Amino acid sequence: MTEVKQDMKTAPFEERETIISYDRQTETWHIYTDEPKHARKYEKYITHPQRKGYSPSGQLIMLEGDIDKGTVSISKKVRLTEKQKEKQRKVLQKARISHRVNLQTEKTGIN
Repeated sequence: MTEVKQDMKTAPFEERETIISYDRQTETWHIYTDEPKHARKYEKYITHPQRKGYSPSGQLIMLEGDIDKGTVSISKKVRLTEKQKEKQRKVLQKARISHRVNLQTEKTGIN
């Protein structure tokens, strides 16, 4: 059963934490977080949450539960150079233009 707390106050920025632990015997990851960004990120992976907390506006701000038979991975943030960023912008712009052309073609029925 999930314990749900409504109208919780968000923890102060410097006190927020995310704890992820692994139980080898049950192959289960346990997650506790009072960092709203992490709570939203992991919510969809937790099958049976133990606790959830919501802000007065209804936003999920705290989560505790298990990820059964899942995997958790952590990676470094990718830092792009200005040259790489410019290349990415051009690729994205080209894809957007191509997408618009495809939408126009579908609307008009022209092949």
